[in-house]
Amino acid sequence: MKPIDFVNLIRELVIEENTATYRDLFTNTDPCKASDEYWIEALALFNKLDKEDKATFFKVLRQIGVDTTSTILGVLDGVSYTGDPDNQFLLTTLKSSGPINGELQDVFLEQEENS
Repeated sequence: MKPIDFVNLIRELVIEENTATYRDLFTNTDPCKASDEYWIEALALFNKLDKEDKATFFKVLRQIGVDTTSTILGVLDGVSYTGDPDNQFLLTTLKSSGPINGELQDVFLEQEENS
């Protein structure tokens, strides 16, 4: 697996699919059928928003995913401080000939900038 393939996989799973899942859950869940207290409160908040605010809400959720993913990739690349300089990561796959981390965060952020 090449770094760009890993980034594409993570981007699809974490950013695109999670954003779509949250959009579906928030727009299609009947608050009367929710049982989790947190979820009931989240739905109540969401349902108070007008159409434009709901669109902004989903942009914020997506950006949280982007920021979180970028931070994790930065840790894997060794560019984000983890508290111990001896805790460097080496990310490989069974079929890779060497590490695939080192520039994952840069690749990810470049893709985000171009999307």
